[in-house]
Amino acid sequence: MYLHPFHGLTRVCALGALLLPLVGGAQPSPQNIVLLVDNHESMQNYPVPLPEVFTPGFYPTPVNPAPGEPGGNGPAGHFINTGCTDPALVEAMSWYDKDSLSVRKNGAIPYDADPTLGSRFFEAEKFYQSRGRRLGWQVRESPYALTYDFKTLDPLKDTLTACYQTVGWESVYYFTPVIDECMKCLETKGWWRGPVVSSLSTGSMKSPTRAVDEPPLSQEALRKWVVKGGVLNLRPPKFVIARKVLKDLVASATGVRLSVATFGQDHGWYDPPDILSGLGLRPTCEAATGGALPVADQDALRTALNNIQYRNNERSTGEALFGLGGYFSSSKRTGPYNTWENWFKQPLNPGFGWPGCCNGGTYDNTQTGQSGQTWGFASDEWVKPPRFINGMYLPGQPFESADPTLKHYCSPTQGSQVVVITGGRPFYDNTVPITRMMELLIQRGARHPDGSLLTFNSYDPERNPNVGGVNYCEQFALSREVCDYTDWNWPTGLGRGNKNFMDDVAFFLANTDLREDLPGVQSLRTSVVNLAGSDEPMLHSMALAGNGVSLHAHTSEQLRAALQTALSSSFRRPGPGIIPSSPPADPADP
Repeated sequence: MYLHPFHGLTRVCALGALLLPLVGGAQPSPQNIVLLVDNHESMQNYPVPLPEVFTPGFYPTPVNPAPGEPGGNGPAGHFINTGCTDPALVEAMSWYDKDSLSVRKNGAIPYDADPTLGSRFFEAEKFYQSRGRRLGWQVRESPYALTYDFKTLDPLKDTLTACYQTVGWESVYYFTPVIDECMKCLETKGWWRGPVVSSLSTGSMKSPTRAVDEPPLSQEALRKWVVKGGVLNLRPPKFVIARKVLKDLVASATGVRLSVATFGQDHGWYDPPDILSGLGLRPTCEAATGGALPVADQDALRTALNNIQYRNNERSTGEALFGLGGYFSSSKRTGPYNTWENWFKQPLNPGFGWPGCCNGGTYDNTQTGQSGQTWGFASDEWVKPPRFINGMYLPGQPFESADPTLKHYCSPTQGSQVVVITGGRPFYDNTVPITRMMELLIQRGARHPDGSLLTFNSYDPERNPNVGGVNYCEQFALSREVCDYTDWNWPTGLGRGNKNFMDDVAFFLANTDLREDLPGVQSLRTSVVNLAGSDEPMLHSMALAGNGVSLHAHTSEQLRAALQTALSSSFRRPGPGIIPSSPPADPADP
């Protein structure tokens, strides 16, 4: 786990109880924590891909090999660098040994044996169809091991079926050297590196495919493997790690109220987050005694985590964060404190290069041809109600329930935080009312963490050398422009140094009083736990802007420690420059 120094913590607390008391005194009420779980398709990936290494000159190179011979190319793909005996490959897979007496090497213990799932993740002695980057998924790959709902697996009991399934039972592979190699590897090693999808692959074996607005697939994504469940118990996919660790957190957490959310379905431009655990945080204020969560609430949160579908083609972190700001905003939506709807009512007239009606918009998507002229133009863009479109239910922008037993704040001094558990940097994620957010912040004299005043100038962003706003990427990379990434990412802003707005959203939530109907300040912090393999300056910038912590985890132990750090730092600390709203004359009961 990697911790950036800006979060102000010098160590990771020992594992065990996942929450620590407020430093300097007792917390007046339990913290509100939203676990915002990335449901992008890449969460299916392994934290570290299965190896592609090989020893030069080791693999045979026969002339004109048949499809079922080493080097052959045919309907199941190209058999190149396959097997389990290449010295470089054996060394790269040495972390697994099916014959070891240690469970740390043989993976004999299922990683997640939750009986409410459709399968145990994973059965050590069964075989699973995989790719180098992830398990074969029923929706995108053939053969597959992971079914469409992410709760059930389709493992195999014998080597013959596993090997012939890999080649689609095509007759050209019957009784061939590659099948013998596969079966021997599974019997002796418990894994086999198989063929690579090629131009000669046929039917469902020519999978997965890629949309025109998605980056090209890696070699690991095209390489077929068969592995024993013990391999997967030692190095499970990201979503399996996140799901299990978060369920453990729910079972052991004390002194908090929790909610589970994911990035929203496609609602058009702006995609509100999905709240999967019910509109209220759990437990209710009346049941929040400071101890463990009631069993019914644990069950509901565990069910919500098990129900997450890791199939989104966008990683709309900023839009989800923005929607959670609405979720925590003033509850009197039909009275004088319908704050969120008043703030973000159209038209915003942001000017070209920014989202919003009626003079906003951007250039068309060069990959798909989609028009950018009406970027964020809907009259209810940022307060979308629930609706059915083409038979599909879209939950819309979440708000606090009118039911007083489901209120978000148990007291005016209660702190709230979003902890983002993500597989990488956001993309396809900029339909938020940035110009209006910046306007509100500047009106209130918001300041950056270094004490300087926030500035923003939306005029002519293509020629404006300094549009301002929030971008701290130069603290974690060579320049601010590192976070201006536009490849495979549309729409984006046009202003140099602020083309992606997710850190602006985090700053707005941390530096704004979201509840004008309550005394004091109710802001919303953002912390980020990154499960991706590379350092991401944008995620660090978001956490710094959101007055939270930025952490990095690859393994279960690292994720547990990262959540420990994020949650133990969740006690309320208003952001720099935040100005409390004046309490209403008739303050609502918190």
